[in-house]
Amino acid sequence: MYKNILIPTDGSELASKAVEHGIALAKAISAKITVITVTLPFHVFTLDPQIVEETADQHEKRVQRHAQSTLTAVAAKAKAAGVTCDTAHGREPESWGA
Repeated sequence: MYKNILIPTDGSELASKAVEHGIALAKAISAKITVITVTLPFHVFTLDPQIVEETADQHEKRVQRHAQSTLTAVAAKAKAAGVTCDTAHGREPESWGA
């Protein structure tokens, strides 16, 4: 029935529960998963304290580390469960197309 399950995650505790359920479902129905995490671009004008305190380069490095860490952790969980896992890092909304 389902061959690929898309699981979005931000690495939070709540998202981790969804990841675990998604992996279990994929295993039960012999599907693979695709896990995506999306990061926001750097904005000069923002109320986010982390962005206010960092440069564009620092922001890019931080979100890259977070995305890689999040996706690597999910891929490891999927592998341990015997589920095939693809990962994706979504970027700026402008690059997504209409």
